[in-house]
Amino acid sequence: MDTNLKENKLLSTTLGVFLITLILAVVSVVIYAPIKDTAFKNDAQKYLESYRFIHTLANLTHYLVQTRIEHKDIYNSSYDDLENIKYYLQDQNNNLVASNMKDKSVETEIKNSRFYLHVKFDENGNPTIESAPNSFAKREFINIINQYNKQDPATYLANLDIVYTVPKKLTGNDLFTQHLMDFNIGKYIILILVIGGISILVLMILAFAIPYSAQKQATIVKLFNRAYLELKFLIWMAFFFIFLAVLKLTFGFGYNNNGFNYIEIIHDANWYFYLIGLPITFILYTLIYLSICYLKHIYYTGFKEGLLKSSLLGKLYFNISSSVKNTVEQIADVDITRDYNKKLFTLLGINLVVLIFIALTGVLGIILALAYTVLLFNYSLKLLNKVRTLNEASSQLAKGNFNIVLPEDMGILSPFSKNLNNIKEGFKVAVEKEVKSQNMKTQLISNVSHDLKTPLTSIITYVDLLKNEDLEKETQKEYIDILDQKSKRLKVLIEDLFEASKAGSGNIELHLEQVDIIALLRQTVGEMEEKIHESTLQMRSNLPENKIICELDGTRTYRVFENIIGNILKYSMPNSRVYIDVEEHEKSVSLIFKNISAYEMNFDPSEITERFTRGDKSRNTEGSGLGLAIAKSLVELQNGSLDINIDGDLFKLTVTFPKV
Repeated sequence: MDTNLKENKLLSTTLGVFLITLILAVVSVVIYAPIKDTAFKNDAQKYLESYRFIHTLANLTHYLVQTRIEHKDIYNSSYDDLENIKYYLQDQNNNLVASNMKDKSVETEIKNSRFYLHVKFDENGNPTIESAPNSFAKREFINIINQYNKQDPATYLANLDIVYTVPKKLTGNDLFTQHLMDFNIGKYIILILVIGGISILVLMILAFAIPYSAQKQATIVKLFNRAYLELKFLIWMAFFFIFLAVLKLTFGFGYNNNGFNYIEIIHDANWYFYLIGLPITFILYTLIYLSICYLKHIYYTGFKEGLLKSSLLGKLYFNISSSVKNTVEQIADVDITRDYNKKLFTLLGINLVVLIFIALTGVLGIILALAYTVLLFNYSLKLLNKVRTLNEASSQLAKGNFNIVLPEDMGILSPFSKNLNNIKEGFKVAVEKEVKSQNMKTQLISNVSHDLKTPLTSIITYVDLLKNEDLEKETQKEYIDILDQKSKRLKVLIEDLFEASKAGSGNIELHLEQVDIIALLRQTVGEMEEKIHESTLQMRSNLPENKIICELDGTRTYRVFENIIGNILKYSMPNSRVYIDVEEHEKSVSLIFKNISAYEMNFDPSEITERFTRGDKSRNTEGSGLGLAIAKSLVELQNGSLDINIDGDLFKLTVTFPKV
């Protein structure tokens, strides 16, 4: 449990986010080299059998013939310092024309090579070829050489003896290694993309699997979610721009001015590969993780709040829309379905018609204007009287006088009259509830005082009796037993009082989990079997065989069942039956407890779940009056309900919980 808490705390921090993306970035970059070396370990051999290598040897042969035999002034730096292609060329007189085998013999080079080619031309330029491996395309090699030949083969290649070798161990960076890297670069890039794709898929699965309740606590996730949508796009665009700029400045195309070669970096997976790959991969994975968290944010907050209102354009649209709507409503009061709006528009319409008529009557309009003014004065006076009536009524309500009655037919002011009447009734209900609450508090204090005072008085009395030194040992033992009983009784009352207070205020930490409520009820009944057996009651349980899963705190729910069954054992009529039934609904389950009361139930069913309320008004039983109050509070804390129905002496209690 502690480990899970630590993991959740770590996942809910910026450090946890960075650790996830950094670990994935390191793994995806570091595994590239060993996978490449394992998957493409035969790349050199495949290159030796390719047409690319055939062209390389043919071009080299043509270059050596032109420069060493024909003595043409041609220079190609690619053929300088060849370390991985050894050549030996001699003419018809067995004179050495060109070689880079240094002091080693041709036989030694062939012995230590992974590839060799021996081509010998006769006096007519016809070749005899020997190679290892035999898969080398010899005919293609001769065809390419002949394409370069502008003269008679007899004079161009006659009597030449040429040997090429490639050593087993490749060294340096020459024409051969460059062509080898060019030959394989496509496969290496595909491997990088595959590793990246798999890593991103793992990251997405991990990001979706982690609860959003933990993810949204991380500061960096909060900042990213709160950032405007346009800023998120700018961050992504900036990443790709910087990424391309780094590739351009660092790698260029092949070699750049700084001497970097992106093909060599990818092929060798040298320290440049890690220096560039790790930060870029880490930033990419972090942005992907944050973007997935933002998608979750949209899901939980809604498309409108999470996406539209999180952008500058969206906020601007909603603000303009709201302003226009408010302005239109204020000017035109679009809702003309209300009575006072209809009357107001009617009055304005009549006023407009009258003014137009007066304006069209010429001199007669003066008389009509005077008459219309008198009419408006009388109407305004009546309206002011109604306003004065409303003002006086509101003043009386402010002073606490709820006996006023306002006529609701007040023309355009009728809605205000109705509202004041509703406020009056609402205040009456609130005052009645407050009076009832105060009475309940007074009754609670009285009940608490009575239940706590009784055992405390007994303890004080028997302590005083024990001070008498002349008491016999049997009497002392009897008094001590009574003290033990009363002190335990007082302890139970105080513990129940504290638990009832915590449950009623909701100050209880619940550990919710998926619980089979039927199995939990069976367990409770089983563990109380001894108390049930000691009573004269007969339990009749009608429980289903299938599981019914609810999301509950098992310990607290056990206490609910324990209190209910304990209440039944205290207050049921002796030798009667108790029935426990279960009703399963589509989205909930109800557990029904029915028993016959031993006491007359002359109280309201809602009162029995109040604190220190007992089934026997005489308060002679050992109960604290808190059992059902605690049970009701614990049930409601778990989104359930506890209802009580009374029919004569039948006491029916129903506990309902939502199913998973």
